[in-house]
Amino acid sequence: MKTQQTASPALGAPLRQIVNFAILVVLLAVVSGPASAGQAALPEGVPNIFDAEVRANFEPVAVVNLRGNPDFPMLILIHKAVEEPQAMVIGLDARNGKDTWSLASDPIILIVLFSDPSTISAVHVDAGFSEKGKPSGSYRAVEDPGSLTLPDVFKSLAAAPVRTYM
Repeated sequence: MKTQQTASPALGAPLRQIVNFAILVVLLAVVSGPASAGQAALPEGVPNIFDAEVRANFEPVAVVNLRGNPDFPMLILIHKAVEEPQAMVIGLDARNGKDTWSLASDPIILIVLFSDPSTISAVHVDAGFSEKGKPSGSYRAVEDPGSLTLPDVFKSLAAAPVRTYM
């Protein structure tokens, strides 16, 4: 006499719930990764502003738009302590189809480091953006950044509209 064993439906439901919960946890872990997960590595000498501890050392003082274009917001950050870089300007390519921008997901296309309020110590430009208008995540250092002055950098900037948030 053959007996056939069938799985109890009562045992199958909790197992399915456990598997579904495990899948949900894995998906949440992937989606809620660090802010830098979608960003290219920053050039050497540039503070990793994607790291929360590093970012806490900088205070945002303004957001301006490159030539008044809201698709190219630029963040001006000042170091809270007297350390180099004393200030940074981070330019983003926010052509993302939204009215907002994000440091976590919009590519960085320009990085300007200041050793003091009037001295530019380094300028890094996204090579793909400068050559083809499309961010590549590969940065090129501008030669002789000390020859630039603060007014040179800000001549092309205009105040950002109120809708822009950090």
